[in-house]
Amino acid sequence: MLIFKIVSRNILRQKRRSFLTFLLMTSGFVFLSLSIGIADGSFLNLIKLFTQNYTGHIQIHKKGYLENPCFYNTINSADKIEDKISCIKDVKASTPRSRFTALAFAGKKTTGVRVIGIDPEKEANVTTCKLKVTQGNYIANVPDKNIIISYNLAKVLNVKIRDQIVLIGQGADGSVANDIFIVSGILNDKSAGFGQMICYMHIKTAQEFASLYGRIHEIAVVLSDISKTKNTVLRIKKAINDSSYEVSPWQEIEKEFYKSMQADEKGRNLSFIIFMIVVAAGILDTVLMTILERTREFGLIRAIGARSSQVFKLIIYETLLITSASVTAGAVIGFTGNYIIMKYGISLSEPVFFAGVYLDRLVGTISPETLLIPAVFTFTTSLIVSVPPAFRAALLLPFEAMHKP
Repeated sequence: MLIFKIVSRNILRQKRRSFLTFLLMTSGFVFLSLSIGIADGSFLNLIKLFTQNYTGHIQIHKKGYLENPCFYNTINSADKIEDKISCIKDVKASTPRSRFTALAFAGKKTTGVRVIGIDPEKEANVTTCKLKVTQGNYIANVPDKNIIISYNLAKVLNVKIRDQIVLIGQGADGSVANDIFIVSGILNDKSAGFGQMICYMHIKTAQEFASLYGRIHEIAVVLSDISKTKNTVLRIKKAINDSSYEVSPWQEIEKEFYKSMQADEKGRNLSFIIFMIVVAAGILDTVLMTILERTREFGLIRAIGARSSQVFKLIIYETLLITSASVTAGAVIGFTGNYIIMKYGISLSEPVFFAGVYLDRLVGTISPETLLIPAVFTFTTSLIVSVPPAFRAALLLPFEAMHKP
């Protein structure tokens, strides 16, 4: 108990030194906490934007379609599959889609286009397609000849709302598919990475146009919790119980995006390591200078009968007490900072295009890692860097120490 009284008095006696040590450790904790919060929050936001734009969290295809999206590789019993997966825990919604390519004509302009047949009501529950229609109207629930197109397609074909577009493609029965459609809406794809030529129409209209006769190419699934994706994939496979179908998580659907994200995460971890080394060096310098300044003090303590182990404990306890105060203060500031950034975000002067998605702000997140990792790092670092100086002070001879300048 006596040693703790001495520790408290030593810390309060040298207020300036103790405050500088406290400030360094607290700053390191806060910066590390905010860095982890912003990095993790931005990645989660990026994944959220990416999956909500089109892919969903999980997709179901006929086997081999994901690697080779063949027009004829279709799903014949979409309703039955959707009924089976709707009862699975964590499955929030699903939507069927038909996909094929066609040539689009408007006046003297022509270009290739990716046609996507969707169920308007179900698609709105899975992706943000409906919200991205900034001109005109979304697709009606009743099948008709109205379509919505991407901003780039409207620009290339030089069309606007209510203009006509002729689509020519191949039917699944070998016939030539062609029809006239009316532009009812235009997607603002500046907020998402849809630089392609895309045309959305009612799934029934698409099936009739391409002679698919009720067949589809994929079912997109969105979950209530993205962290349950891999487990849900296994449950969906078990529910379908048909080896002719493949169930893929978003990590497999968008491999390039996932690889880019992992590469960026490795760079982030390297930055964290460098940052930790800098903070550790600062703590070591502060503790070491503190020990050197107090050499005569330790010599006096030894001279009046204190053992080497007591001097060692005195230094370690002082460091740990300041560290505890720093971690407590850092946790409060770090939590508050991450909450503010999570709620309001940090706006970027210029949007960043990353793997098909535009980011216009950085957001934070609050998780155990944002507080636990900085706490463990601060405690571990302060303890490790305080041991060598503590050993040095404990091994000092009283006579030599008291005659140090």
